[in-house]
Amino acid sequence: MGAAAWEYAVHPAGGGLKRAKPDELTEMLNQAALEGWELMQIMPQEGVNTLLLVLRRASTPRTRRHAAWGGPM
Repeated sequence: MGAAAWEYAVHPAGGGLKRAKPDELTEMLNQAALEGWELMQIMPQEGVNTLLLVLRRASTPRTRRHAAWGGPM
């Protein structure tokens, strides 16, 4: 069996004057998980209230579409 092909998404949370709220992050991550995304890393951005969430999922023809949770595809 060959190596898995992954697709990645980087999704901002919070930003501007708004901090990422735990309940909003939980909802976004649960929705992403329903679509097969796995959280790989959280990167805080200095000087702003933004977190960058790095997610991945196995890439298949079925998953190569726009994600309902707002992530790129």
